[in-house]
Amino acid sequence: LKNSNNIKIAVLTEFHKLYLKTLGFSENRIYVYPNYIEEKKTHTNLKKKKQIVYAGRISQVKGVEELITAFLKTSLNEYDLLIIGSGPHKTYLEKNYEYNNIKFLGELSNNEVKDILNESIAVATATKLYEGQPTILCEASLSKVPSVFPDTGGVKEFFPKNTEYIFEQFNYEDLINKLDSLSNLKIANIEGKKNYDYLKAKITSSKIKSQFEEILEV
Repeated sequence: LKNSNNIKIAVLTEFHKLYLKTLGFSENRIYVYPNYIEEKKTHTNLKKKKQIVYAGRISQVKGVEELITAFLKTSLNEYDLLIIGSGPHKTYLEKNYEYNNIKFLGELSNNEVKDILNESIAVATATKLYEGQPTILCEASLSKVPSVFPDTGGVKEFFPKNTEYIFEQFNYEDLINKLDSLSNLKIANIEGKKNYDYLKAKITSSKIKSQFEEILEV
């Protein structure tokens, strides 16, 4: 596969492309092709609830416990942290973090998750992995909801430069500070709109189609 010039490789981010180059794959065979995510129509006058959302697999490598402990150290006393999803770490976390402002919602449908995102202040993740295209963060951006996330893998490629709520991966003091800064709702709203504009330009259906046709034609 590495030495075959007939096989084209489509990856989600420039980070993935660079990683394959370091493994010896030819740059000319690697194409960046992000997933298209359909925009859900949202209610622009919807009143926001003081809640932050994590949605995804609940496992140690996803950093859900670190997100919870960081949240509990913030000054966001009037906020809730909603944990959506299931996984091997869920039962442990439910038993060890019985707080009124930590709510485990279990598995929900995609539409239910999007509805919750739309009425939330932000989404957050403290993943310990190299991540590709972060579906839940992209869906949040398309709802004009800002994201708190670590600088890892290709995640930041789906956000404008100097995005407000990116934190140094594994630096949980930095995560606490970013979560605390969500209390400034004016900045959070501005950031959500910036993320929306950036992502819309990046993954429009016409642009994704053009990228795919380019791969086929080469």
